[in-house]
Amino acid sequence: MSALLCLSSCVGTPELIINSDYDLTPEGKGAYILCEGSQGQNNTTLWRYSYRESKSVSTQDYFNTLNPTLKLGDTGNSLKIKGDTAYIAITSNGSIELFTISTGKSLGRIFLPGIKRSPRDITIVNDSVGYISDFHSHSLTQFNPTTFEIKQDMIAVGYAPESIVSNEKYVFVANSGFGDYAFDHPEIKAQNVSVVDISMNKEIALIPIGPNVQSLQINTSKKLLYALFTHLPRYDKDSLGGIVEIDLTTLKETRRWLYKVSKNFALSLSGDSLLLLNSEGLSILNTVGNNTPKIVATSKTSENWYGVHVSPFDGTIFIANAKQYTTKGEVLIYDKQWNVINTFQVGINPNAMIFFQ
Repeated sequence: MSALLCLSSCVGTPELIINSDYDLTPEGKGAYILCEGSQGQNNTTLWRYSYRESKSVSTQDYFNTLNPTLKLGDTGNSLKIKGDTAYIAITSNGSIELFTISTGKSLGRIFLPGIKRSPRDITIVNDSVGYISDFHSHSLTQFNPTTFEIKQDMIAVGYAPESIVSNEKYVFVANSGFGDYAFDHPEIKAQNVSVVDISMNKEIALIPIGPNVQSLQINTSKKLLYALFTHLPRYDKDSLGGIVEIDLTTLKETRRWLYKVSKNFALSLSGDSLLLLNSEGLSILNTVGNNTPKIVATSKTSENWYGVHVSPFDGTIFIANAKQYTTKGEVLIYDKQWNVINTFQVGINPNAMIFFQ
């Protein structure tokens, strides 16, 4: 099956519009920050951080600056990397944006076939195999991350799949069930993790997790999977979410921690702890031994910490602060002693990030 790919060259070669006092493509280490914008507003933006400058290299949407005739679209949810290529899932547009990391230039877009397609997350298995989760068709799409060709569509999983991760054998899929909807419709396949065998493109197991399972982290070296589930929206004040640890050899639950958690979390560089967000701020959960989460950084009442990421270069923590979800957000950088060492402004609702060098 061919990917529905629209190359950026079909709209001509745009002139570069400089809107920054800094080199827009500085050499060395950096990070990209995806800001999903507001649903229905077509205002997803991308920002580039330079370690050399210790700040953002543009004062507005970096992607549009380098590609003036293009906009990312509506509701960017996922940002992944393979080599010098980045992949952005634009949920409301039903597409995957492809761009060159070193230059910021668009490589084109993959449009999922059919109508009402809603790509939510992406995982890259190897040079020839990647997967996209589709929130509304309750399925995965397998694609080639090098040629951008769709290889197989509509691989059935659970209801409303969100986060996906993979190892060399399996794709793991968080089936959220749209939160409250799954509570009212126990007959649907939700509140669990689908295990898809890559060799067959077929679901072979379901791992029970809990209400509104949304995010996954995989520790391939320790053969562990962590699944995050949040409270049901209707029980916001009274219920806890938590984290479930799964042994990837047996595909069985080994431990779980009940804790008030928001949607996104991260694995530390060592793999021995998890970084968790909630309305109070950032907590760390040491997964070695019998420990409970401990708050290490407190957010302000005017802030909503929407994403957390760990720099692979120095272990610093990047917090995506969405503030009140309607104005430009910011990124806060914490050192290993939980001190703020830098902040910079980005777009509306910052969330996903990748690091590159």
